[in-house]
Amino acid sequence: MKEGRTLGLRIIICVLCGLPTSCAIFRGEGTFPGTPETPKEVSLSELSQYYTERTNGLITYDSRSSEDADTTMKFVWDPYYKQRIFPLSRLDIDVLQELFELDEESFVSQSGERDFLTAVYQYYLKRPFDRKRQTFERPYRYLSVWGSLFFPPIKRLTQPLSFYHSRFSSDVDASTVRSRYFDPEFQKQLDQETQTELTYGNTLRALFNGLESYPEKQRLTSEARKFLYVAMMTIVADSTGRVLVRNMVNAKRAGVDVRLITEGLYAFSISNYSIGVLEREGIPVVRVDDKSLSQLDRVFHNKIWIRDGEEAILGGMNVLDYENNSDGFNFLNRDTDILVQGPAVTSLLESFIKLWKKYDDDNRPIALGEYTLATRLAAERAAGVRGSENYARWLGNPDTRMQGICRTAIQGNNAEPQKIVMLLLRYLEAAQHSFYLTNPEIEFDLDRKIEYQDLFAQLMKDKVADPHFYLAYITNGFDGGLGESSIFIRSRVNDAKLVGERFWEDMLTPLIDEKGREVNRRVRNSIHPLIQAGVHGFQYFNYMHAKEFFFDRLLVGIGSWNFDGYSANNNHESAIFCLDEQLRLQMERQMVLDMINSVPIVR
Repeated sequence: MKEGRTLGLRIIICVLCGLPTSCAIFRGEGTFPGTPETPKEVSLSELSQYYTERTNGLITYDSRSSEDADTTMKFVWDPYYKQRIFPLSRLDIDVLQELFELDEESFVSQSGERDFLTAVYQYYLKRPFDRKRQTFERPYRYLSVWGSLFFPPIKRLTQPLSFYHSRFSSDVDASTVRSRYFDPEFQKQLDQETQTELTYGNTLRALFNGLESYPEKQRLTSEARKFLYVAMMTIVADSTGRVLVRNMVNAKRAGVDVRLITEGLYAFSISNYSIGVLEREGIPVVRVDDKSLSQLDRVFHNKIWIRDGEEAILGGMNVLDYENNSDGFNFLNRDTDILVQGPAVTSLLESFIKLWKKYDDDNRPIALGEYTLATRLAAERAAGVRGSENYARWLGNPDTRMQGICRTAIQGNNAEPQKIVMLLLRYLEAAQHSFYLTNPEIEFDLDRKIEYQDLFAQLMKDKVADPHFYLAYITNGFDGGLGESSIFIRSRVNDAKLVGERFWEDMLTPLIDEKGREVNRRVRNSIHPLIQAGVHGFQYFNYMHAKEFFFDRLLVGIGSWNFDGYSANNNHESAIFCLDEQLRLQMERQMVLDMINSVPIVR
């Protein structure tokens, strides 16, 4: 009771003095247990007491989530950056992240703000920003596995979504919403502009990170009985990649028609071993190389898996450990795929066949795929789940307008003909209330306004001119660094620690921080004009590789499209956009989870 009264008195004094309420929440006085200059070993109990005292009980040891933790473990602050705390023994990241927990309700209550995101925003707004290190200063040392967050990462949403994000205080009733997304003429216009079409009755499930996507890819490659068609930028023969390659080989030996379309440059570099294995087994591989002297960076950036014409996976994940082993919190790629069943799979099959026939220099027939395509197209049109003549019936009925109505877009060389950025522009033009997106890139020039990515950025700026329109952009920051490159260096440092190679640890640790600073500075500078206009920017505490688009809490897009000139104007890319109730509910929770585990860009 005394501690509660003391805390309440501090808050009252802060308010009366005109100071931010958050000054009472985190004390920040004192030093890490031990002397301030010598990295003395500290026990878990000492560390627990340290956080309890420094945060007024907001961050405490979580005995429930860390039952397997060794209570005798020791910690020491990082000699390279003394604000960070490391364990002395090699421990799993998830165990370390769950040692402590934030009292979310008390944090919001003591902040005096309306929701968690606003409380976090105000916290960072009051904290000094170290421009040299490109990080916010914190009132206490933090575990390295927290990344740039000032609290342990929140892995589960235990409160209603409105507690975290007040914009979600009321649900969306798609049966009563008036939206252009449900306008048949608007959708027919998109048909003409992008050479795509809607399909109805698809079953959809977002696959967040390799934790969810990799098992489904294992299943697809194991269950294929007729054909397995893969369009993939890279297939690396690391531990998880070898499993998928082995499954593809086994499918081929069982008589399945297995094919791969891949990026030509990577076929001779990081994918070389995998492709060699596939081709030696008689699996035909097509290498796509659309580069020219003026477009040396153009790539085949698709990530598509099609099994028997019955189900497919597409999205942002390549085949490598950094994707397949990720849970979104373990400092590997935070990414998203989507599992599709229904007529949208037929659209993907049609696109794959077109790519195969265009780029296969050996003109190898793909008869089984073509037969399946013709059969399914005819059956779907007869069933009324495909064809613009059905749009009014699907979209006009409140009971069907959110039941798996999807549009796939597989853009080719020079981003034609199914230009994804055109869909993004039209969907954002039609949005009335909000737009959320995750993307690893942010590249535009508002003064130029001639490239599609410039027009998209300008439209975002125009949208937030309406103070009632909410736009959130979740991208990379200090913790993500250079993506897979930083992840590789980080793993090399961990290996060096295991064998006591201080040379590599001393050389590479500062390099990781340097790259993180470079990325953080570049992202903040790039997005600054949009932040100034009113866009809400968030930098995720892992590498954000997901490409998700969420319009008006109704329309969900998932794909491989990055917010840069290459994806907008040159690359082969893939995406799917769906009106589906279950998918939108999935996306709501994931967007909130990503935002609360990000550092907001406050200035």
